[in-house]
Amino acid sequence: MSVYARLGFNSANPTINALSENYTTNVNTQMTILPSLLRPWQVNALASNTVSNFFVNPVANITQEIWNTSNTLVSLTNGLFADPPNASVNVAVANVYSTSSILSSNTANSYLYITNKQSNVIPPDSDTTTPHYTTATAQGKMLSYITSQSDGVANTSVIMGNFSSVTLGNTLANLYSTMTYFTNILANSLTAHTITYGEGEGTTYYTTNVSTANAQALQNVVSTINFVMTYYPQQDSQFFQNSSNLVQQYGVLSQFNNLGQSQNFLLNNYIGSPSLLANLNS
Repeated sequence: MSVYARLGFNSANPTINALSENYTTNVNTQMTILPSLLRPWQVNALASNTVSNFFVNPVANITQEIWNTSNTLVSLTNGLFADPPNASVNVAVANVYSTSSILSSNTANSYLYITNKQSNVIPPDSDTTTPHYTTATAQGKMLSYITSQSDGVANTSVIMGNFSSVTLGNTLANLYSTMTYFTNILANSLTAHTITYGEGEGTTYYTTNVSTANAQALQNVVSTINFVMTYYPQQDSQFFQNSSNLVQQYGVLSQFNNLGQSQNFLLNNYIGSPSLLANLNS
């Protein structure tokens, strides 16, 4: 099927056929010399109605794996304590439980959401505080002109400042490797204890003989993952908000360029503030 065929033009309608006039030679010439609107692959995609699946979230899989292991750690460390008694291990295990609970219930899901928006795998929504690929790049392109003229900026940081979270795949993969390593050590250190209090009834609890070093290493890596998955989305959102504010304020200021006669008269004689008039007439 061609792009034109997708329109479903009804060639059996004599009235429409009669009204559908051929282009003049001049119009045809203009159409021919116009730059191509689409590349060949884009024409094929439009003709075959395959205009999706162009974007992926590069950190979606590692985020899911971190979420899964965080849930595992919540189960492993819930009520867990050291045997023989070890205060340092107990503190580390309690911190692992607390941070893993935050990772599994909030941080990982939030990170996936913001990176899905940055990756354009979900459409823009009513959330205007989180950078989306389309809005963030549009703002960045505008700011590239503004900051080039205002500050001589000659790089793409005004766009890329919105997207640090989607670039952390290798960092998270390395941290996750360490996380699973020490999670397995903890899992293999558990001993089950059963308290029987009735015929066929009992309660099982677990203790751990994991070393202080390994317990604290697990605590540190879980804490680091939670920090990374929290800090960088916040940084991206703050940059996006800063960009939005600058673009909005640029719009306020740019209205005073190329003023017409009536606008100049109103501003200078009636509605312009002293500071505005000082700037306009400087």
